[in-house]
Amino acid sequence: MIERKVSGRRTFKLDKQRLFSGCILVVRLALGCLFMYASLPKIRQPYDFLSAVYSYELVGPKLGMLVAMTLPWLELLVGICLVSGICVGGGFLISAGMAAMFIFVLSSALYRGLDISCGCFSSSSSEVVSYATLTRSIILLLACIAAYLLTTGLNNANETTAECKDTEIFSSVLDGNLLGRQSP
Repeated sequence: MIERKVSGRRTFKLDKQRLFSGCILVVRLALGCLFMYASLPKIRQPYDFLSAVYSYELVGPKLGMLVAMTLPWLELLVGICLVSGICVGGGFLISAGMAAMFIFVLSSALYRGLDISCGCFSSSSSEVVSYATLTRSIILLLACIAAYLLTTGLNNANETTAECKDTEIFSSVLDGNLLGRQSP
């Protein structure tokens, strides 16, 4: 715990766990909003997104239709989970999986020299597949993995602390020392 003096008289304590929790909250909200923002144009214009999926030339008609129908809704669901704080660990894992898939798809298009629309945030041709979009996907993956690891690390630390407190209470009960008094 770090103590700092403010204005010479007041002090506040900055706990590392609270600092990490605050950073995770910012990352969680940013990723959640990003996924919700990315999903909405694809949900509103499914045929344009289907065209973007086909332009990558990786899937056939049936699988392309399945991807175009499910991916935007999965992005929206993950975004809602991250913003609302429900199933955060699962949201980070699924978002990391989607980011890894985006990296694979973008890398494949760059390797094959396809000059196509990214399809990331809209189906318009304004954003073309480039090393910038690949870099953005890599940063997205790293943020998802880091947030997941920090989230699970903090949860494990909280569970360990709770287990220690439970053990202390249980041993106090066994010793007859529930109120912290010494036995005569």
